[in-house]
Amino acid sequence: MSRSFLFLHGWRNLRPAGHWQYQTAMHLAARGEIVEYPSMPMPDTPQLDEWLSVFESSWKRMKGERIVVAHSLGTTLWFHAAARGFVADRVLLVAPAGPTFLKEEKLVSSFDSLPPKLADPKWRVVCSDVDPFCIEGAVNWLSPEDFDLIPGGGHLALSDGYGNWPSLLQWCVEPQTRIVER
Repeated sequence: MSRSFLFLHGWRNLRPAGHWQYQTAMHLAARGEIVEYPSMPMPDTPQLDEWLSVFESSWKRMKGERIVVAHSLGTTLWFHAAARGFVADRVLLVAPAGPTFLKEEKLVSSFDSLPPKLADPKWRVVCSDVDPFCIEGAVNWLSPEDFDLIPGGGHLALSDGYGNWPSLLQWCVEPQTRIVER
């Protein structure tokens, strides 16, 4: 069975080559996997409708098992897509942006009205206990059934040292893999 991976980056992310999303996407593509890693428009001043349009274009190109790997504001994009009826076979939500950040940061205001249903048993959350973009703590406000907590990991971004991330890459291939610090 074929499978496709869709990587959704976050706010102010210009997809730097060292970031774990970029690294993981490139490793998967080198293995012959189908990978969609769209560059979202205006990453500094994102608009939900524009990001959803890019998401939908990428979604249409996916084949077989659909796997979503989202980071930060990309997780919020996934919440909105799922509320519109998009269903993935597997979803990995890394360092979700929290409700306080979404409400207080004016540059992402089009994303702040979160859909009522934010959890699905197939979704795994990977988060830190000290994420400045999710002061509520993703485990607390999402109450996921499946999660990996990274102590002291910050926002799990390149600036926090998250470039090449072997266990995350392994999860993409083997979903039972637990995701640990890089």
